[in-house]
Amino acid sequence: MISSTLLQIDKNEARLGMFVHGFGKQWLRSPFAASQFKLSSPAELQALRESSVTTLVIDLSKGIGPTSSTAELPKPIESSTPANTEAALMKATGMVRSIFSNAASSTCIDQQQVEAVVDVVDQLLHTRPASVLNLTKLKTKDEISFQHSVAVCALVGLFARHLKLDSNLVRILSVGSLLHDIGKIRIPTAILTKADKLTADEMAIMQTHPREGYAILATTKGLPEIVGKICLHHHEKLDGSGYPDGLKDGQIGAAARIVAICDVFDALTSIRPYKKGFTPEAAGEMMETWSGHFDRVLLKQFFDCMGLRWLSGPAQTRQITDETGALAQADLNNF
Repeated sequence: MISSTLLQIDKNEARLGMFVHGFGKQWLRSPFAASQFKLSSPAELQALRESSVTTLVIDLSKGIGPTSSTAELPKPIESSTPANTEAALMKATGMVRSIFSNAASSTCIDQQQVEAVVDVVDQLLHTRPASVLNLTKLKTKDEISFQHSVAVCALVGLFARHLKLDSNLVRILSVGSLLHDIGKIRIPTAILTKADKLTADEMAIMQTHPREGYAILATTKGLPEIVGKICLHHHEKLDGSGYPDGLKDGQIGAAARIVAICDVFDALTSIRPYKKGFTPEAAGEMMETWSGHFDRVLLKQFFDCMGLRWLSGPAQTRQITDETGALAQADLNNF
């Protein structure tokens, strides 16, 4: 239930002293690094008004309303959202670090910790989605791998709900996406953090991480098989040019297709040792042009979910829209 202290307004109604709670599906267009903050300078107000954002959500319990008069504003009530979103995200990142570290020493996955991280991400997606999804914009060098896992988990959780999947499937996808890169614990750190382009030999080693991860997950009792398949197949491409098995089209399950889109989107928009992060819009444009890489039906749905512009022609858009329901139901029934 949305707190009555939250109010959506036009960006032109914004004024200094307002507390920005988020931008809804337009969060990708935000010119700000922070997801929640008080408008406190003329420069921030100008940046907001010059951005492509059209509306924003303000929290009346933490800042002023759209007019100087508060007579008609709803009475503030206590918000049920976490008091410190950043602390929750730091906690989730730390737990992922612990999961990976334990798996490296014991080749065993701590399922309770995995479920706890998914719970944190789920709570934030329900209460402050812009905050958790800002992980696609901000990462620290020493925490890239762990924050990437949390960010992909958040993107997949949001996307799966957009697809109106069963809650059990959403949970399975969230767990699988959190663990999709677990095999990287067996890749030398020098390769993972190399600033230059990998050599052919180094790339061959890097491309073992899906199979290494699958082997780790296979030793953990109680994990659904689809979690391992997500890990094994999230780098496969529909044209057969992916790895490790060079699968094509129908050989790649819907779960891996969904995670692959979110994985690449976060990778493109993140700062890495060897590159700057692309804007979400630039990342989307690139992904749309990569023929044979992604499931086009799911990619179009992902764009809709994230509020990104789909640049393909109208005929193709109609075809993709018409096919979406059938694909989701037929393919996801195999979970």
